[in-house]
Amino acid sequence: MENQQNFFGDRVKQARKNAGLTQAELAEKVNMDVTTISRIENGAQFTPFPSMLNFSKALNVHFDYLICDYLEAGPDLSNPLDSKILDIISPLPDNYKLFILKEIQNLIQHFPTGE
Repeated sequence: MENQQNFFGDRVKQARKNAGLTQAELAEKVNMDVTTISRIENGAQFTPFPSMLNFSKALNVHFDYLICDYLEAGPDLSNPLDSKILDIISPLPDNYKLFILKEIQNLIQHFPTGE
């Protein structure tokens, strides 16, 4: 459990920094004190499941990014345009998403490569 908790804390810290938040700002968003945030980030404190979900929402990252060690990086939702695109696409059925994916891939083929 300790390794899992350290992993979660590392991901929280990484996501917090990516979001440009201090520990105090994150603490306010998740309704915890700064000492608790520090202990979580250092793996010294267990984080209950509901609190993990709160971190996911507060940091604007997918929950699996915070808990799964097989992911290299989560999407950068700090970019408002990326976030807007995901907000538009997320509620669509998978067949529509697949269509959009193919169209995006076709469009990207026509972009200059910068070579």
